[in-house]
Amino acid sequence: MTVLKILTVCTHNRTRSVLMLALFGEQLSRHGVPARLASVGTFDQNQPATEPTVRLLAKRGLDVSAHLSSFVNAEAVGDADLIVTAERDHVVFIAGRWEGSFERTFTLPELLVRADAVGPRNGMPMAEWLALVNEGRPRGIEYLSDPTVLEIEDPTGQAPVVWRGTIERIDLVSLRLAQLLA
Repeated sequence: MTVLKILTVCTHNRTRSVLMLALFGEQLSRHGVPARLASVGTFDQNQPATEPTVRLLAKRGLDVSAHLSSFVNAEAVGDADLIVTAERDHVVFIAGRWEGSFERTFTLPELLVRADAVGPRNGMPMAEWLALVNEGRPRGIEYLSDPTVLEIEDPTGQAPVVWRGTIERIDLVSLRLAQLLA
């Protein structure tokens, strides 16, 4: 089986993309999906993951203490088979800069909704499966206002209950996506 190259993206590359990197990576591994994950942000670089991110992932046995944020670039986007983001603004940021990237770039929950409708990949080449996932997907200005494009709330500065909810949501979405990609 080919190793999937997956890029996770959020704004500062310190919380949500790091959570997606660790949790999605763990679920893919558990389901036998060979994958290489990397994470980037649309704003910052050379900053550590937020303290709650490091602490809460450590409680799950996932070590992101050495993580330093990095800025999204053409090489990272071009190398990725799949790009998962926290917000639709991140999808627009990437698609607006790198031609041909929209078809591989989704918010994490948007990807799950669309992939669930298509069904399991079952060994299908990733580009072929993503073509099915993209069928009927809104484009252009319609994408920005489409209520079916779900996002992941940033828990930074929020109460512990918001953090728990964000981690649980990313983990559950990652679990189902790993099942569909297996």
